Amino acid sequence: MPTLLAIIPHPDDEAYSFGGTIALAAKAGWRCIVHCASAGEGGERHDGVPAGPMALAAARTGELRSSCRVLGARPPTVWGLPDGELAGLASEAPRIRGLFEALQPDLVLALGPDGAYGHPDHVAVSRWVLEAWTGAPAKPSLLFAAFPKGLFLPQYEKCIGMLGDPPEPPREAIGSESSDYEVDVSAVRETKLAAITAHRTQLPGGDPRALFPEGIVEGLLDVEWFIDARGSRDGLVAELLGSLG
Repeated sequence: MPTLLAIIPHPDDEAYSFGGTIALAAKAGWRCIVHCASAGEGGERHDGVPAGPMALAAARTGELRSSCRVLGARPPTVWGLPDGELAGLASEAPRIRGLFEALQPDLVLALGPDGAYGHPDHVAVSRWVLEAWTGAPAKPSLLFAAFPKGLFLPQYEKCIGMLGDPPEPPREAIGSESSDYEVDVSAVRETKLAAITAHRTQLPGGDPRALFPEGIVEGLLDVEWFIDARGSRDGLVAELLGSLG
């Protein structure tokens, strides 16, 4: 039974970025495991329930469990690192390398170096994963989620205030012109949408398409793009991903 390990910064990053691939892998009998750095306690709450950071962390951890259940993944592990502060922490590469050794994943999924839309927490976790993988004696296949050029720019513009002056990453670094692998997830489109919907505290009006500016979620539901950490397409990885269909 192959093992897929997804390492994400916050609850909901598993759903919109590679929820379809997780769902396909689970349907194919894979063991799917999600590790999440932060409980997302620093964000806004959109479900109309007033709550402080501890209550929001509990709610979002529960939503992540629900999302994983929808996708067919095992109950997730949340590390409890401080939301919004990951970029200033010491690297968690040793922890991640320990996961590689303990779980022996066949495939590791993470957000790419642009963090989808530049979020510093996303960029930090991507960097930790790459550092862990680079130093691992036995390297699992590592794929970074990639998104079409321009898709996430409206969300990048919303987050520009947290990216420094000048913004880092710069606008031109957001998105990819191409990918090493494209996974057709249209067969699990509704499953992916349901996983996004599970994160209700993050959805204005409870609408999964309201997670990001108009048009972004719709652009994520049928195909998922990935970049291979090895720098080029790998035939064995392509065969592994092809088996999910």
